[in-house]
Formats: sequence, structure tokens, C-alpha cells
Amino acid sequence: MRLTPKEVFFLSRPRFWMYVLGTFLVGVMSSGNLFVYDTTTTILLIVFGIFFSLPANVFIYGVNDIYDYQTDIYNEKKVKYESVLEPEKHKSLWWIMGVLLIPFVPFFFMVNVYAKLALTVFLFTGLFYSAAPIRAKSKPPLDVLFSAIIYVSPALVGFFITGNTNIQWLAVIGGLIWAFGMQTYSAIPDIEADEKAGVHTLATMLGEKKALWFCLLAYLISASIGFYFVGVIAISFGLIYVAIVLLSINNKSKLFKYYTYFPLINVASGAVLFFYMFFQDMF
Repeated sequence: MRLTPKEVFFLSRPRFWMYVLGTFLVGVMSSGNLFVYDTTTTILLIVFGIFFSLPANVFIYGVNDIYDYQTDIYNEKKVKYESVLEPEKHKSLWWIMGVLLIPFVPFFFMVNVYAKLALTVFLFTGLFYSAAPIRAKSKPPLDVLFSAIIYVSPALVGFFITGNTNIQWLAVIGGLIWAFGMQTYSAIPDIEADEKAGVHTLATMLGEKKALWFCLLAYLISASIGFYFVGVIAISFGLIYVAIVLLSINNKSKLFKYYTYFPLINVASGAVLFFYMFFQDMF
């Protein structure tokens, strides 16, 4: 059974595109002024900006939907907020992922070794977060580690494509810790479905209350690290994330509603960070 273009588009979770495309753009901006690169570098940045839109998101969420079918059928969030991909469409999706990814293979060999390594890490974690034999999402704490790497590694790709290798690893660690919190919070509404399907995550291991406190700690640490690099911006958005977690702790019945706000908050925080660095480089 074939997938329609509309199904493929929504399968890619458009509201989540900026989780990888946004970090790619932030990585590019953190390396310096956008207008100083040669033509080849500029073309590569555009190409991989396209890659981290529809193709990369179809890849990571497509693999997820294929291997999560037995869990998704128990998950109210998937049924009402997203969709469950029927097994009859899995083969078609593998072909579509190949068609979307293959055109970027030649460009993989055009980037420097550091960007190649970052891309390889992205593809590896994007695949084996959900796929067997590793299926990291069911082996805590690999679930939060792999998920965090999926969303932070595009920033390294963007940074390294520019030719800059002088990376601030503390900032990368801060991004990973923020993603630990994001992954765990997003897994909390799935606890019941995951337990029914026998899937173990950090959220199921900790339980709802302890998982929320873990998220709170992760956001506090990442905001503190962010303050070192971008000052009050990190604290401002850190307070928003902390407030949502505190609201969730005190009103667990609305946790899923709060969860639906995260894409907007994440896009807003990413945009502010991007333009902060853009104008900093310009002036």
C-alpha cells in the first residue's frame, strides 16, 4: 500500500522540523558571519539546510513509526495528536526514505571530515534510536542520550561545514542536557502505552513524578550553561521551561496539554537564539 504525499508530509511532523533544522541553523550562525563563506560552502549550507527539513524528518520519524507500531496502537497521543502508520505502508515508507536521502549522498563526500563524522552520528542515532538491534529508545538511559544526539548533532554539521573546528564543547553539553529534559518530558504522556507494549524508557523507569523532577533539573542546568554564552536569553527561556514543568508537577491532568505547547516555545527560543547570534556577528 502506497503513502500519499500528504501522508508523507504529516508523517515528518512539520511542527517538529525546527528541532533539527533549527539546531543546524544555530550551528551555522555560531560559527560566524553568514556572508563571508565561499560559493562552495554556501551551496553546501543550502543543500544541508534542505536536507534537515523534509528528508531528515521523514527519516527519523519514519523509522520511529515503523518500529513503534506495536506501541503506537496503545497510545492515545499517537491516535489523537499524530497518527499510527499501518504495517501495509511500511515497505512503501522505506522506499520513500531512500528516494529522499539518496540525492544527498554526493554532497556527503564534499564536506570535510568533521562534518562527515557529525552527519554519520546523526544518521546512526536517527536510525538506531528506534530500529533493531539497538533500539535505544527502549534501553534507558540510551533513549535520552540517542534522542539528544539526534537533535544536537545537526548543529555540529552546520558548524563544521563552514570550516570552523574551534567548537565550544560546553555549549554542546548544555544543548544535550536541554534535550535530555525535552525527550523525557515528551515521553511522560507515553508511559501507560509504553508499559502496555513492554517498552522501557527513562520515563517509565523513573515514573511520572520523578521524570518531571529530572526534566526540571535538566532545564535548570542547561539554562545555567546557556547563561555563560548568551546571558539573559538563556535564563528567560529557562524560566519558561521550568514553569511548564512546575505546572505539570502540580497539575498532572493537564500535562499533555502543556506538552502541545512545546513546539511553539522551542521554535521561539531557537529563533531568538538564531537572531541574537546573527546580529552579534553583523555588528
